[in-house]
Amino acid sequence: MTNGRGRRPRRAPLPSWVTAPRTWIMLVTAGSLAVAFVVSAVWWARSSGVSSFEPTVQVLGLLGGITGIVAERWAAGRERRAEALQAIGEELRDNGRILASPPFAVDTTQPARRQVYPRLSLSAVNAALSSAVLSPRRDETLVGMLHDWRNEAEIFNHQLSLAEILAFTNGSDEVLRDLHQGLHSADGPLERMQEHLTALLATSALDAAGMERRDSAGVGGSR
Repeated sequence: MTNGRGRRPRRAPLPSWVTAPRTWIMLVTAGSLAVAFVVSAVWWARSSGVSSFEPTVQVLGLLGGITGIVAERWAAGRERRAEALQAIGEELRDNGRILASPPFAVDTTQPARRQVYPRLSLSAVNAALSSAVLSPRRDETLVGMLHDWRNEAEIFNHQLSLAEILAFTNGSDEVLRDLHQGLHSADGPLERMQEHLTALLATSALDAAGMERRDSAGVGGSR
């Protein structure tokens, strides 16, 4: 047996942001710009006459380049966020129409019967959450609500699959009535999904995205 005293303690793993290629690219870029800025400043301090304008122009060019890069990234991030919010809002509204469609509508005049239920869509929500296009600080509450919605929607779709299997394998009238009552009961899965949808669409981010979409549609239709 080996003595545990001879073992070297393991080093703690470095944080993921330290080893990420993006971090090194940013450091190299920022370092290069900083060195160029210092060299230009020293050049400007030691030059005189007309030649002093050359380092000044170079410094202004560096500042303009840095500002342009930061502004372009900021604008691109805002555009991606706006597009993601519009896609999420449209998908949620489509899901609201699905939950209000005849397969889920409460109709006491029609007896419960075997049927295939439409499923809720989650592509836009999954894409936004996986791409991290939403701001972790600005959209923290919205991201948490979207995670809860996705989990509930996946469970709801799974429950529909189980209900369809049970209805088609043991499709007695009593079983069909129980499935129908369980789906439409107070605090049942259908009511919970509708409450989640209403709360999500009422958030400031998705409500603002919906207003922008309606305004752009109105402007396009008036032309």
